[in-house]
Amino acid sequence: MRTKLLVAVALSVVAFPALGQTAPAPAVASPTILYASPADLVSAVAKAKSLPSMVPQFLVAFGGYSARVEFRRVPTPASLHEKDDELLEVIEGSGTIVVGGTLKDSMRRDASNLGGSGVEGGQSYEVTKGSFFLFPAGVPHYFAKQGPEGLTVITVHVPHGAEFAKK
Repeated sequence: MRTKLLVAVALSVVAFPALGQTAPAPAVASPTILYASPADLVSAVAKAKSLPSMVPQFLVAFGGYSARVEFRRVPTPASLHEKDDELLEVIEGSGTIVVGGTLKDSMRRDASNLGGSGVEGGQSYEVTKGSFFLFPAGVPHYFAKQGPEGLTVITVHVPHGAEFAKK
């Protein structure tokens, strides 16, 4: 009887804390947002700047297409999107973006994106408000340096090879 009591106590010590834990939230798909007003852009920039690390803020999104605001205080890992082309416009701040070359310390971030500690052999560009880029799928890019005010960009992700209906 004493053994059964000890087993029951041991199981409750293990089981009860697990019952209090919540299951991880399921992955959230991109929202469907078809319009962003100027006020939405201002709000997204303010939200991005308020966060301690770079978290993209959706402006518009539908299926595999999205436009987001990103704010970087410090260099972030290099990226290579295998399935998306990315358009990028600098809307505030300054910095250095390295494009092309080879990812350093390449690692898989998810099913269609690689990350790295930097880019070797790419072309460096000094950027300010109004700078614009197109990163085709498979091209590494790296925000190597930000000015004292940080770097705020709008990124547009489009499935690689996407064709639009012609009217």
